[in-house]
Amino acid sequence: MKTSKILLAILAATVLGLGAANATQINGTVGFTSAANTTGGSFVPDGSGGGTVNFNNPLHVNFGTDDYATVPVGTNVNFASITFDSAGHLVGGGNIPEWTFTVGETIYSFDLLSLQSASFHAGKPNALAMMGQGTVHITGFDDTFATFALQGTGKGFTFTILQASNTAVPTPEGGSGLALLGLGLIAVEGLRRKLATA
Repeated sequence: MKTSKILLAILAATVLGLGAANATQINGTVGFTSAANTTGGSFVPDGSGGGTVNFNNPLHVNFGTDDYATVPVGTNVNFASITFDSAGHLVGGGNIPEWTFTVGETIYSFDLLSLQSASFHAGKPNALAMMGQGTVHITGFDDTFATFALQGTGKGFTFTILQASNTAVPTPEGGSGLALLGLGLIAVEGLRRKLATA
């Protein structure tokens, strides 16, 4: 009777450990717009081809999918200014957070860690385009790698489109659950051998 309780305890620990090893990563896309504001923001050139995008906060959520599907359209969101150099790279080591908003008890945010490209072209209309990546956060979920895209056009930086989207990309577990299962099976086999020789 005592040995069966020990065996059950090892099996239970293995199953519980596997459950803890599985990550609850974020899936989906969220979009934002400046449509309710007279301007989405402004651009301050640095004289060498880069510059700073300043946002006219608050902007507003205009759609969400998957884990963002329950976010009400029109939810206020605040963006941090983005500064990039002439090569289109983020200046300052990252924007933490780049954007954030809250719905009830749930906090949503995104840390912009790098830009692959960024450009602003003055003209009629002005045009802004950015691509980057970072980490997205939602209360109750694991931090998840995500991509970032932002586009804006309009006279005087009054955007007809200002949409930043985050598509979370789940990362592979890396075998931690499989390793835990292997350790559990080794422990069970060791106990079986000990009981067989006793």
